[in-house]
Order: sequence, then structure tokens, then C-alpha cells
Amino acid sequence: MSRWGKQQDRLVVRAVDVLSGVLNGAVPEPARRVVASRALLAVEELVFPMHEELVLEENADAAAREATDEQWAHDAAVRGWVIETLAEHATSYNELHEVWEDDLEYVEPRGDHPVWALLELAPFARRLRLLQEAAAKTAVGLGGDVGVGAHQIGHWAAGRSRPGEREREALAEALGVHRAWLHASRDEQPDVQLYRFASCPCEKPTAMTRLGLGREEPDWYDSPAEQAAAVHWCGGCRQGWVKDAAGWLLPLPPGEEPKPSHRDLAGLGRPFSSSPSVTFDEPWPRALWQLPAGRKGRARTAYQVPELLTREPQTLPVRPTAARIVVPEPVWGAGSAERLAANALWCRTCRALADAPEGAAGGPWVLLHRSEPRRGLSTWTYPTEKDALHHGAHLAMTYLQLDDGPLDPVALDLFVGQAHPQVIARFLELHPETTQFEVAELVPMRASEF
Repeated sequence: MSRWGKQQDRLVVRAVDVLSGVLNGAVPEPARRVVASRALLAVEELVFPMHEELVLEENADAAAREATDEQWAHDAAVRGWVIETLAEHATSYNELHEVWEDDLEYVEPRGDHPVWALLELAPFARRLRLLQEAAAKTAVGLGGDVGVGAHQIGHWAAGRSRPGEREREALAEALGVHRAWLHASRDEQPDVQLYRFASCPCEKPTAMTRLGLGREEPDWYDSPAEQAAAVHWCGGCRQGWVKDAAGWLLPLPPGEEPKPSHRDLAGLGRPFSSSPSVTFDEPWPRALWQLPAGRKGRARTAYQVPELLTREPQTLPVRPTAARIVVPEPVWGAGSAERLAANALWCRTCRALADAPEGAAGGPWVLLHRSEPRRGLSTWTYPTEKDALHHGAHLAMTYLQLDDGPLDPVALDLFVGQAHPQVIARFLELHPETTQFEVAELVPMRASEF
């Protein structure tokens, strides 16, 4: 077996907790498959170190894509899915690299490798381990707070026994959480409340920026435009999220996390940087767990207990409460002020423009379009590419409102999220024969390129 220690234990426990919290009782759909693939990949990288990264990614992607409702029905089912997946991959790993039982890198399916025992841990044992780590408490220190020996803390953390009611209350007090989080009734229940949110739970949430997934991914979403803006990025805590079909934000596991590198470019919906910003080796998601002011992450550093954990856990509804989106009727033949006022009802950029000083007209960026049905091709100029894409997205939404039936929900979600290039791309997916935009691949262009 390859080198394994407490750091690897922590990563596996956290990855499994994420998988269970996100997948438990949920129907497999694009956002959850993305989370499943990335969290599973984090485990496979540790268990199969001789595999190339591409092989690991393909294996994790295939497992997430093929998962069924039954395999994600509850915590034990999710862990069973991970065990079954890793056991299957262990066999192919040993064969591919020609390693045998006496070799250091041999991974026996469901054998002596530490990962198998970690995957058997029920929610209570995982919860205790993760909270103990976040509080930077040793088994000796935590045992002293609770009034038991360090060996007893170890038994609880290994799932060999469970604490009594008095010990549970002492544990909650020592770890700084509401006692209900450690109540016996939750021993087999994953902490879904820590992995599903209606909005970013960080202390200073910002308007979300829409970005792509980072590395080249399989086609998780039916719409390429939707996948190109699948990540909801909070600039306040630098946490990436993906949104499920019900509207819950699910934390995007660490990886090649996209993040905007300059605030002026944040609205373009493009991944400007893909270096990992967090890992599973620290309390996660980072939106919840923050270090005390002036402290940097390192061994034995206690994190602030999230306010959520100081309250009694609440059962999540089927869907989060969502703000109603007012979609204005298309405004034809009106002046710019009237159009801006109407569009400000559903466009964050327009609301900002309504309160901003009027800038210079025109610019080096050209948008080729037809501003109204049956008009000739127009060329309007804008000071920045972002301005041109913003206007192009409005034109696309206006034309989509003329389609029969309800407004396309994918385009609406992209537009509300200010993913303007993807709004245009979605329009072109739905209307591949359109002449609304004469230039499909590159709607805006510099005047010198026209």
C-alpha cells in the first residue's frame, strides 16, 4: 500500500461527507453528477497514485454518469456506491500497472487498505472527526473536556461505539455546536444542511459571477451554454457552487476551480484562472468555515464555528424559497431611457447603469444584429466587450420572448445570472438558423476587425 496517514484519512472522510450530504436522497442530475465526479476524484487520486490524471478523471466521470437513484437513496447507499466503484477500479488498477499482493502499490479490493474502513464510517463518526479537526482539538484535549479518555474518543471516531447522552452534550459544548447536531437521532443522517443552500452562507455574500467548470468536462448538461456558466462564484468567500434542478446551491468540490482574476471582467462568464483555491484537507465548504482574523490555515488552527452549527438543525424543504423574477414585455420603438427602466426590472447590469453617470457613446466594439424583426442588419458600437455582450443578451432574450410557449428556463437563468455570452449561445442553440446575429461565434468585434 502507498504511504497513508492522518492527512489522507481527513481527505477521504471529508469527501465522503460531501458526497453523502449532496447526494443523499436526491435524483441524479447534472449538478449532483458534477459534485459526485469531483469528490470521488479526490478519493481516487489518493487510492490509485500510479494512475495518470486523465484516467482518474475518466473513471470518476463515468461512475458519476452511471449512478442510479437507488445508489444515492441514503447515506449507506452512497457509501456502498463509492465502495463498489473503488473496488472495481482497484482491480483494473492492479492489472494495468501489474502490481501484485506483495507490492507496495497493490490495492486489494475491500481488503486491508485504510480507505475501506473509512468508507464504512456512519455519519456520526464522520461528524465527530470533522468537528474535532475544525476545533483543532486532540483526542487527549477533547477527552479531557468531555471527561473520558483519549482512547474513548478514538472508539467513537472509528465507529466502534457511540457516546451516551451526557457525553454527547459535553461533546457539543466542547466543540461549540448546538447539542442537537450530535443527538442520537442524527447518528445515521448525513448533514445535508451543510451542503445545500438557497444562497451563499458566507458572512459577506456578493452577487454571483457565472463561470465554466474549469477543466474540460464531459457533457453534464444538455445545453453547452448552460454548462459554460454552470458555476456560481461568490466573490465574498471565493466559493464555487453549482445549482441543482430544485434551486439548491451545492458546493463545487475543489479542483481546477475557475475564478475571475479581475473585477472588470467578472461579468463575462469565462474562467480566467483555474488554480485550486481550497482543498479537502481543510474545513469545507469555505463559505461556512473561516479562520479567525489574521490567522492562516495550518496544523492545529481552530476555525470559527459557523453560526449555522450553533442553531438547532432544521429539515430542509423540497425547494428553497426563490425570489420571483419579473420578466418585462419587449419594448419596441422606445427611447433608451424607457428601455433601460423596463430592463432594470430583471437585469442587474441595467439597474447599475440606471444610477451611473452617462458615459461616452460608441467605442471600438461592434455588435452585428437586427434590433427589431425584419429590419436590416445594424452595427452598433460600444466602449467595451462587456457592454456589447450585455446588449446582445438583451436582444437574444427579447427574441426568445417571441417564441411560442413559456420563456426558455435555461436562458432565463443565464440572463438573471448575467452570463451574457452564454445567453447569446443559448439563443443560437435554440435558433441555429437565425439571422438575428449575423456573426454567431463572435458577436462583438473591434472596429478594426470589422
